[in-house]
Amino acid sequence: MSPVREHYNPIITQLLREHDRLPHENVAERKNFQRRILFLMTTIKMEEFEDSYS
Repeated sequence: MSPVREHYNPIITQLLREHDRLPHENVAERKNFQRRILFLMTTIKMEEFEDSYS
C-alpha cells in the first residue's frame, strides 16, 4: 500500500463508519460524508499519479 493510502485510509474508514451509523432519513448529512470520502479518495489517486511521474 502506498504511503498516501496508509495515511488516508484510517480517515476514510472512520468517515465510512460514521456514515453507516446515520439513519437513512438524514440524506443531507449522509451526502456530506460521501462528498468528503470521495474528495479523500480523489486526493489519494492524484497524489499516487503525481508520484508515478517523479
